[in-house]
Amino acid sequence: MPTTNKRARISTLLGNTRTMAVIAFLLAIVIWLAVSINESPVVERVVRDVKVEVDESMPAQLGYEAFGADNLYVDVTVSGKRYEVGDNVLTADDLTVTAVTTSVDSPGKYTLQLRAASKDDNPDYRIVSKSKDTVDVYFDAPKTIDVPVEPVVRSSGNLVDTSKYLTQDPIPSQTSVAVKGPATYVEKISHAYAYADTSGNLRNSETFDATLKIVDDKDNAVSYLTTDAADNITVTVPVYQIVTLPVAVSFSNTPAYYIDKAPKVSISPSTIHVAVDPDKLDGMKRISIGTIDFSEVESGTTNLTLKASDMTEGIPMDSSAEFDVTINTGNLSTRTIEISKPSIKVTNNATDLTVRPSAEPMTVTLIGPEEDLAALTASSITFTADLTGRNIEEGIVRLALTPSVSSETCWCYGSYTCRATIQ
Repeated sequence: MPTTNKRARISTLLGNTRTMAVIAFLLAIVIWLAVSINESPVVERVVRDVKVEVDESMPAQLGYEAFGADNLYVDVTVSGKRYEVGDNVLTADDLTVTAVTTSVDSPGKYTLQLRAASKDDNPDYRIVSKSKDTVDVYFDAPKTIDVPVEPVVRSSGNLVDTSKYLTQDPIPSQTSVAVKGPATYVEKISHAYAYADTSGNLRNSETFDATLKIVDDKDNAVSYLTTDAADNITVTVPVYQIVTLPVAVSFSNTPAYYIDKAPKVSISPSTIHVAVDPDKLDGMKRISIGTIDFSEVESGTTNLTLKASDMTEGIPMDSSAEFDVTINTGNLSTRTIEISKPSIKVTNNATDLTVRPSAEPMTVTLIGPEEDLAALTASSITFTADLTGRNIEEGIVRLALTPSVSSETCWCYGSYTCRATIQ
């Protein structure tokens, strides 16, 4: 009974015209695919941009590296059935092109034969040709050196109007570059220039994109080099506006009383011809020609000379100029105090060494109102030895001391030092 029913169902299906049409269509597709695959024509196709890999196994035994081979590509022509070498089937990643280095035995440039192959051990296509059969590669022992970057600004016109503006040496964003390459070429390096271009007529400091060029002593570019230079190396051109401003002085280590009530100061000459950052010029009524430590200020009248070349604010147009500074503190008293064991604090020691100041007796000179001076004792005075920027080495040295007085109106006059042991 089951067999009879099964035959009946098959007979019904075969008798259905629509079902038979579907079966016939699917059978036709299968036959077409089989014929297409078996009878597919053989075609040639160019696979573009296959990267060239340099076989460095033998040069490496001599301590050599390949230079100038980082961006070498060739096109490879292959032959095979269309379905095997089509654009969506075969890509550059499926092929290898190797530069053969068996001839490399000393530093120099070599013309290397190229060998193309499939990454598939049993490809269904064959390699017909390459767009080039050889490449030139330089082999040598690698060498790396640091080279200072020298900025060069090229202007199509005057960089600044020199009657109104001053410019100083341009500043590169990277002061040096690590340059790597074949030793033979690295040893030829003379300069690393950062070239920046502008139309000129600058009125403010500006920053320009620069092009790095590494050259030999004949100004010829050196080949086969790589550097750690940033992609956007720049050059800044500092520009200052030339003006005439009244001069002033600043004070340091100032007693609290004189912070808001500075001593009377007169300066001759009273003005200076100076170049100033244009962005800071607005609102600048005067310019400081220097800072005077209160330890230099005497009772009554103090006469000092400051040099324009020592200015830190602005650029003097005449660096040889000098200024006579007169400071008048009024009629104050002077007192000396003997300190048998000074209190000395060491600050900003950036080393692992221990600095031990010697608390030797010293005599200090104090200036201030007579009543305030009378109230001071040896314990009112402390000293600081600031080691900022100092080269600290083991041994016995003398340290400069900055005195501090626990008074709002009195200060120590003169300079003080102490002996210190460093270990």
